[in-house]
Amino acid sequence: MRAACIAGLVLIASAAQAQSSVTLYGIADSGIRYSNDGHGALTTMESNGWLSSSRVGFLGHEDLGAGWKANFQLEEGFSVASGALDNTTGVLFNRMAYIGLSGPYGALTLGRQWALAHDVVFDLDPFYLQYPTIVPLTQALDGIHYSNDAKYKVDVGPFLFSMENAFGNVAGDFNSGAARSVGLRYKTPNVELGTVYTHRTVLVGTNYLSDDYYALGAQAVLGGLRFAGGFMNQNQSGLLTTQAVRTENYWFGITYAISAATRIGGAAYETRLPNTGGAHDLGIVSVIHSLSKRTKLYAETDFSRYRGSYVTDATLNPHHAQRQIGVTVGIDHSF
Repeated sequence: MRAACIAGLVLIASAAQAQSSVTLYGIADSGIRYSNDGHGALTTMESNGWLSSSRVGFLGHEDLGAGWKANFQLEEGFSVASGALDNTTGVLFNRMAYIGLSGPYGALTLGRQWALAHDVVFDLDPFYLQYPTIVPLTQALDGIHYSNDAKYKVDVGPFLFSMENAFGNVAGDFNSGAARSVGLRYKTPNVELGTVYTHRTVLVGTNYLSDDYYALGAQAVLGGLRFAGGFMNQNQSGLLTTQAVRTENYWFGITYAISAATRIGGAAYETRLPNTGGAHDLGIVSVIHSLSKRTKLYAETDFSRYRGSYVTDATLNPHHAQRQIGVTVGIDHSF
């Protein structure tokens, strides 16, 4: 049924090309990863994509005149290794499903879309949130996608102001299950500064708990060199019988274009759990070579060190390992 729906949308997109801008796009990413934490080695292809998350989608807009446009995006994730969809919840477009308007006074989008934290942090990561299952930043975002989300953005010179409200859909309670964010970005050709704050209430068991998140960071570009770094802090309140959870993330990295086709880079990431004394340090070195505008070969090696509750907590670290090494090679094609 789902395949038939997607096939039908492809036909609709093809028919609409002559009347409006409707684009079928996607990324197919797959590779082989080896990892060893001292308790056994694992070699696998099972991932939704190592450099980028594999996806297929439809992006469209209609020119309404006077600088206004109607826009939509529908996007589904999948695994090249198995052909399976990347969710088990039966959601057809689990990555993106929104419609909106854009014009001289900004852009408003409604539906399922990237959380505002993702929008801001994307430019502040040395790898633009690539290697999503290896580098901890994507998982550390206070929600990657929000459903029932109303997001507004407006550019004023070098500044981008943004805000969002993701409705919780809890009868009689406007706040439970909801998320609200504000963001600010300053960007020039060589320097970018960004910050975001999110407050939401998350369901833990049968209770909605307060969750506050903020991030800030910067990037600088000097010729082929790019520097990027930042900080995240997340605080989730506890109950009488449970402890509050605080998570901090720090990162810094440098990438360099050694040629028009090849970029190398390295970065360090640290995740801390101050309330339980846990820490996870990760270092990564990467090389990405473009065979064309759409096809890339990539390789990376990473080293992780675990301390405190990151060793003792079986949920965070099933093998109670203190170290892990990993190597990944793959190919990434966009269309």
